[in-house]
Amino acid sequence: MAHTPLKMTIEEAHAEVRAGWAHAYSPEAMAQAVDSLKDKPLGYRINIFIARMCFRGIYFPQMGPLSWLKLIYQNRRTISTLVKEGFVAWHGRPISPKVNERLGTGVGAT
Repeated sequence: MAHTPLKMTIEEAHAEVRAGWAHAYSPEAMAQAVDSLKDKPLGYRINIFIARMCFRGIYFPQMGPLSWLKLIYQNRRTISTLVKEGFVAWHGRPISPKVNERLGTGVGAT
């Protein structure tokens, strides 16, 4: 640290920064960031998600394949949403009504 914080120890300041970064790159924060860009093209949202996953590695390094698999598993909902949207965009429409229901589109969607 460049200075001594007031009313807190250096260890407390470091813990505060670590907690802030952990929250900013949590699966919930990643999902919220991608969801906030719903009006943008799918490719843009995928790019933002991948960039956030990689940038996260600066503060929480994924050093091996198991670390990456764990990170992907933690973000599986966001990834599956993006994959489903990509599949729908690629094919023009879902293959079955069940896919429509899961995506919240089509007849009877709320």
